[in-house]
Amino acid sequence: MPDDHAIESVMGAFEEYKKANDANQKKRDDNLEAKLANIDTHLNKFESANQQLTLAGEKQKAMQEQLDRVEAILNRADMGGVAANGKEAKEIYAAFDRVMRKPADARDAQDMALLQRQAALVTSNDAGAGYLLAPSEMQLEIVKNIIELSPMRTLATVRTIGSASLKQPKKTGSGAASRVGETQRRTNTGDPAYGMFEATAPEMFARVEVSQQMLEDSEYDLMAELREDAGEQFAVREGQEHISGAGAANQAEGILTNADVGYSVSGAAAAITADGLIDLFYGIKTGYARNGVFVLNRLTISAIRKLKDGAGQYLWLPGIANNVPNTILGAPYVEMPDMPNIGANAYPVAFGDFRRGYVIVDRVAISFQVDYTTGADDGLVIFRGRKRTGGGVRQAEAIRKLKISV
Repeated sequence: MPDDHAIESVMGAFEEYKKANDANQKKRDDNLEAKLANIDTHLNKFESANQQLTLAGEKQKAMQEQLDRVEAILNRADMGGVAANGKEAKEIYAAFDRVMRKPADARDAQDMALLQRQAALVTSNDAGAGYLLAPSEMQLEIVKNIIELSPMRTLATVRTIGSASLKQPKKTGSGAASRVGETQRRTNTGDPAYGMFEATAPEMFARVEVSQQMLEDSEYDLMAELREDAGEQFAVREGQEHISGAGAANQAEGILTNADVGYSVSGAAAAITADGLIDLFYGIKTGYARNGVFVLNRLTISAIRKLKDGAGQYLWLPGIANNVPNTILGAPYVEMPDMPNIGANAYPVAFGDFRRGYVIVDRVAISFQVDYTTGADDGLVIFRGRKRTGGGVRQAEAIRKLKISV
């Protein structure tokens, strides 16, 4: 929770911001524009704290659920075997570290046998040739890093699968009730319609370069390097695809790409407006709006701070003083850097219940390949991390986007 000084700073800054913005709207002034920019910069300093507050409960819950599912699959043996105990897990971890530091022809046979035995017990291990399944502890840490860096994983439904894809029935149409008299014939009022949602988990890879000299240093924490660097690369790619992925060509489907996700218009050719945001907010059903969250990037947050409704009330309000998140039209928002900037025909804002609207699928497990050849002339060893993940819009009506258009 922010301290009292920080709270006073935010609230005081916003009061100054409103005064300057009100005056600037009556008569534009370069000095007021500069003042607004300075206050905006000051308010942005507290956005990280606001984002932590917004996602705190959901992130903890989402992380634990995802880690539990990954761990369950990693610990499940094909033929009724049992998960590695603490001692065995440490041996596997140490063996993986030793193997990763050596070319294939110099690896210890016992280390390789231990790793291959572990891989055989994981039902969803489909690593390609030359790839070695990472130890459970390392995989869990990579997943944790991805969740920390990928906001959509906190908002969406995440499923860990052991097969090629996730298939779920989805309702595409509702039946209708009717009235009937005591002796009247009852006719068909229409049956609910159902379709099938399917999300595949195509391959994603990360490339980590490490110098040969560092690798030979026993004090160098290779495992931490692979965890952090690969996790960050996976998260960045995921973040892009969850927003604008093609849903084809081995990409997840983005919320802005799905043709069934509806939109409201801003009412201005190249600007965001209060009316447009209000239309967006009320454009989805009440059941989804109750759990609704806005997603947008930092520049769009800055633009929305200046907007007022017809009664002169600001749409953006600081909530940090009451230990609740800042809001737009009373709903929380999550900063997503991959959302587009405001511009003609762009979709800079989306709103909805993403847990019901979007599904992310992960196929365990994460594996690594060591390449001593490609970067040899430069003294580099290349590690390629491999992960299978995907996602898509499951319930399009739960999400709505804002188009910058008349």
